[in-house]
Amino acid sequence: MHGNPEHPLSRGRVCRRMGYHLRWLYHADQLKHPLKRVGERGEGRWQRISWEQALDEIADKLQELKSSYGPESLAFIEGTLRSDFYGIRARFQNLFGNPGNIGNPGNVCYCDIRALRTALTGTPCEAPNIGIARCIVLCGKNVSESDPILWQDIKEKLASQSRPKLIVIDPRQTEAAKAADIWLQIRPGTDTALFLAWINVIIEEQLYDKAFVNEWTFGFEQLKERAAEYTPEKVADITWIPPERIRESARLYAASKPACLLSGVASDQVGLNSIRAEQARICLRALTGNMAADGAEPVVG
Repeated sequence: MHGNPEHPLSRGRVCRRMGYHLRWLYHADQLKHPLKRVGERGEGRWQRISWEQALDEIADKLQELKSSYGPESLAFIEGTLRSDFYGIRARFQNLFGNPGNIGNPGNVCYCDIRALRTALTGTPCEAPNIGIARCIVLCGKNVSESDPILWQDIKEKLASQSRPKLIVIDPRQTEAAKAADIWLQIRPGTDTALFLAWINVIIEEQLYDKAFVNEWTFGFEQLKERAAEYTPEKVADITWIPPERIRESARLYAASKPACLLSGVASDQVGLNSIRAEQARICLRALTGNMAADGAEPVVG
């Protein structure tokens, strides 16, 4: 399978998963007809039935659920969007009597990130501009596997005369980590502590954008007080990253402006602390002024 080099977005780059699509589409074991379980769950015993029978049984089950538990008992939950259209399911839920209970990829992907960005910046997303970035931070994002188009853009940028600095925060030495100026082999699930240490260094060493902080933020003194608890020495014990590496990476991120923090779903799925991780990332973007219109992550409405 080959990409279209004239496509304005992909420019001929193809996600590695595309190579499996044709194999899946024409696989001999692909499910093409309704099957009904005839044994106990887990036995793997199924019987082929007609579409009419399948739809009738599903309709009867839905009516039973609605009568017994109410229409709010039905919800659609899924992973990252691969097909289908939310509007169809939203309309079905509306007709079923439950207009508000519909899930989307946000349930498992970027739920905390989007919620925090909306609450703290007024928009669910920033617009990272790696084209102007002098520093790119990858945190919980294995771009070579999960976002190959973005990774190709980053590699082209790294090979250019205006090469940005690359900081990779990942327990594993990924392809991106091998290309990084600084690879922080973090203890899994401790991203928030690392970011608080960065905030500590940036504030203590006066590396933050004072003009942006004064004009567009509030709570700076409270943040300073809180971050003071997370010295690089303390955080080294938490993250397993040496304190000098924490300081070095914080300075590099703050000094190489504009910079962008590109995060994936890894830190968004570590439980309650995932909310704090995104909160700390937002604080870093604001402290460094990268949320400004000329920054690498401007806030867009």
